[in-house]
Amino acid sequence: MSVYKGSQFWLRIVVAVFAAGMFLSVHAVYWPVIISLILTFILIPVRDGVRVAFYKATHRHIPVDLAILFSFVVFIAIMGGLTNVILKPLVVQVNLLAANFNNIVDQTASVVTQLEDEQTQFYIPEQIKTIINDTFTKIGNYGVDGVSNLIKSVFAIAGTVVEFFVVPIITFYFMKDGQKMVRAFVSVYPEEYQHHLTNLFHEIQAVLSRYIRGQLLMSCIIATLTFLGMWAMGVPYPMVIGLLAAITEWIPIVGPIVGAVPAILLGATVDLSLAIKVLLFYIVIQQVDSHLIMPQVMGAIISIHPVVIVLALLVSGTLFGIAGMILTVPATAVLQILCKHLWFYDSYKEKE
Repeated sequence: MSVYKGSQFWLRIVVAVFAAGMFLSVHAVYWPVIISLILTFILIPVRDGVRVAFYKATHRHIPVDLAILFSFVVFIAIMGGLTNVILKPLVVQVNLLAANFNNIVDQTASVVTQLEDEQTQFYIPEQIKTIINDTFTKIGNYGVDGVSNLIKSVFAIAGTVVEFFVVPIITFYFMKDGQKMVRAFVSVYPEEYQHHLTNLFHEIQAVLSRYIRGQLLMSCIIATLTFLGMWAMGVPYPMVIGLLAAITEWIPIVGPIVGAVPAILLGATVDLSLAIKVLLFYIVIQQVDSHLIMPQVMGAIISIHPVVIVLALLVSGTLFGIAGMILTVPATAVLQILCKHLWFYDSYKEKE
């Protein structure tokens, strides 16, 4: 009988893994679901806050559906305000950057020549200059299209009519019936495993929700500080640089370095001393981020060694590109929880 139950359990595991594999193989399905999950984790505190505030005011419980719809209204209002305040001037700066892109590339490439003039006496080996020149050639080949598509790439998920309607619907039902969905999935497995699987889902939910909210807050802080710093120093296109800082903040370890390079190069087109100031600014910002902002915002949400993150970053970047790099940390955290609960199931059960 135990052999039968064991076979039944592992058959269900195989079916679940197969279903997950099929889900991940269909791009048109998993991106709306991922975006819906992110929105769910963002809006759940709003929903709960609405229910608590309504109960305190009226001593009656507001229906969950109405609380969810109200949280949608709050989210749409905030996004509408941000669109008017941030998105419109951001699009203007992106268009200006696109129009001047080739000139900026040429100006930046000339910095290498300036570094070797008679005044600086800064020698750069021919091999290094070849790599630099090849890099600028590749950047130039992307041309105006590469810069013009920056905003499109950020908002590509909402680019089709189908996804525009699907994401809110999925988000609504995740917020309303998320716990029921988990219980329905857990109930498929034998009773002796159900408590264990419930704990597994609760841990994953807790880690992902705290990570997404913390990362969003950190991105907003870094984007604001970067914009203010670039604007104060007179670096061109400060809003574009701030947006880039917000995006690269999601890429662990190497992201901030990648985000700093365009700002330094844009500063170099104005003056070499400005490029040095921008470099020093990013060094200070990263120290503040690493030692002050991140510990306060993220705490000890995810305890993964940096070497593991770097290796996971290389794998995910190779397989899934930029999107994979952004999802590296939460995916690694989920894998860590799965290993603790499933791979080391016997030792984990002994600790319970």
